[in-house]
Amino acid sequence: MAAKSLVSVLPLLCLVFISVQTPRVADAHGLSYISRICQRATRANPAIKLDFCVTSLQSVPESYTTEIPGLLKITTDLALNNASRTSDLIKKMNSVACEDLTKEQLNTCLNAYNTAISVLQESSQAFSALNYNGANLGAVVGGAKQCEKALKKGNGSLLAQENSNLRQLVTIAQTLHRFATKHSH
Repeated sequence: MAAKSLVSVLPLLCLVFISVQTPRVADAHGLSYISRICQRATRANPAIKLDFCVTSLQSVPESYTTEIPGLLKITTDLALNNASRTSDLIKKMNSVACEDLTKEQLNTCLNAYNTAISVLQESSQAFSALNYNGANLGAVVGGAKQCEKALKKGNGSLLAQENSNLRQLVTIAQTLHRFATKHSH
């Protein structure tokens, strides 16, 4: 009889053990926390799209359990990943571009994204050290706008979504940067 009850309890014990060992990615508190931070960011900067902010932060499990400085680092890293992927895409597009005008436009974008990558790497390292001085995230937004403008001169906007995503991520990071610097003084 004892062996039978142990067999019936064993699956339950395994389930409890697994749930204790695996981190909770999305509990109600974490999701509401991210939502509150994004709502606060949207109020501080209406250019931020609430759904984009929440979805972006939700994509990183650490977002559920970190404070503003951690969210700033996470958002900066998301922007860095976006800029790196877009730079790679531009290089591929440039290798198959047939027209000099298109190559010139893509080179403008590539330069803007290479600058963005450099700025975001430096900012990410600084934010990891809780150093908020000297972040030049505005240069990244300006670069994405410059790329968009260059592409609109010719064949329309080939990288509209990538530029928009980068601008959103960096705008969120700029807002979180302001929040973090308020609390660090």
